[in-house]
Amino acid sequence: MLANYTLTVTGCNSLLEGIHKASVSDGCVELVFTKDGETIRKASLAADRRSLSRSLQLTHEKIERICSRLGINESDLEYDRSPLSKADKLIYKLLFLKKILFETFIPTQWVIVYKQAHETKWHKIIPDPTLFQADPFVVFKDDKYYVFYEELKFEDYRGYLCAAELDIENNRLINDKVILDFDYHLSFPNVFLENGTYYMIPESEENNSVDLFECTSFPYEWKKKKTLIENVGAVDSTPLKINNTWYLFTSEGQTAADYNDELSIYKSADLLNSPFQKLYDEPVITDVTKARMAGNFIQKNGELIRVSQDCAKRYGHQVQLNKVIQIENRYIEEPLETITPTQGAIGIHTYNQDHDLIIADMEIARFDIYSLKRFVGGNLKRIFEIIIDTVMRNKGS
Repeated sequence: MLANYTLTVTGCNSLLEGIHKASVSDGCVELVFTKDGETIRKASLAADRRSLSRSLQLTHEKIERICSRLGINESDLEYDRSPLSKADKLIYKLLFLKKILFETFIPTQWVIVYKQAHETKWHKIIPDPTLFQADPFVVFKDDKYYVFYEELKFEDYRGYLCAAELDIENNRLINDKVILDFDYHLSFPNVFLENGTYYMIPESEENNSVDLFECTSFPYEWKKKKTLIENVGAVDSTPLKINNTWYLFTSEGQTAADYNDELSIYKSADLLNSPFQKLYDEPVITDVTKARMAGNFIQKNGELIRVSQDCAKRYGHQVQLNKVIQIENRYIEEPLETITPTQGAIGIHTYNQDHDLIIADMEIARFDIYSLKRFVGGNLKRIFEIIIDTVMRNKGS
C-alpha cells in the first residue's frame, strides 16, 4: 500500500488562501507535511512582499524542494489546489497595495545600539542620514570595547566593514576606520578569538564563498587566511568550537530556499587545516521565525545559546534566543527568549555581547529631507515595478 502524503497550511483552508493571507499581513506561510496522518515535516517561509504572484511562485518552489527531500513527486502530494474566488483575489490585491503604500512613506535606517548588562534602556548611535551602520560585533580588549560593523552608503548600496572604539561616556564611535572594502557586498563581520589570534568570517555571499580573515594588527589590519567553503551563496556564517571540533552554522540561498528560512551546519576537525563538510544533507531548521543567525553563540549559566533572526513579519523584525540541546545525531534546540525592537524602532537583527556590554542594531524611522527623498522615491519606483509585474503576469495567465 502506497503511503498517503498530504500538505496543509496552518490556519487556512487552502494553499492559495494561506499565501495571500501571509502576503498582506505580518505572518508567514506555515506548511505541514504528513504521511498517513502523522506529521513528518514542517516548514515556514515569509511570503514575498514584492507581488502576490511572486509569493505563489516561491511557495510552490519550496513545496517541490521538500517533496524532493521526502523522495516523492509534488503531483503525488495531496493538498487543496482550489483557486480563490474573483472577490477574494480582488480583496487581497487591494490589501496588498494598501500594505505597500503604507510602507512606502516611512524612511528607515539601521543604527547601532548598546547597553550594559545591568541596564534596560538601549543607547542609540545615529550616523549620517546618507548611510546606515548594522551587524555590530563587540570585543573587549585592554579595557576598551572595539566594535566591528557593516557600513553602507545608500547611493551605491554596497556594504563594507569598519572597526571603531566605543566611547560610552560620549555615546559615540571613535577612531573608526574601514577595514575591509571589496567590489562585492560585505556584512556581518563575525569576529572571534582562537589561540590568541583574532579571526573574522564576514558575510560575502556576492563572492560566492565563505572566507576566513586573520587580524595582523588589532583591530584595523586584516588579511585573508583561507576560503572555508567554496562555490556557495551563504549569509551570516557563525563558527562554534566544541572541544576540538568546529561547526559552522550558515544560511544558504538555493532554489526555493530564502536566506531567512533555512539553516545548515558544516563541520571541520581543524579551522585552519581541515575542510568544512556538511554535517547533515538537509537543513537542520526550515523555519523563517528562527533559522538565520543573528550573532555569535552565547555561553550563559552553563547553557549554549544560539542567536537567530525572526523574519516572519519582515526581514530583521526581531531576535530569538535558542538553547542548544544537541548538535550531533540530530540537531535539537528549544526557544528561550525573544528580543524585540524598543524605543520606537521597528526592527532588530543582530545581537552580540562581550564582558558586560550587549550590542545590537535597530531599524529606526527617519524623516529628514534626504531620507524622505531617498526612501519614498525608491519605493515609488518599486511600486511601479510591482504593478508592471502583476499586469504582465495576468496577461500571461
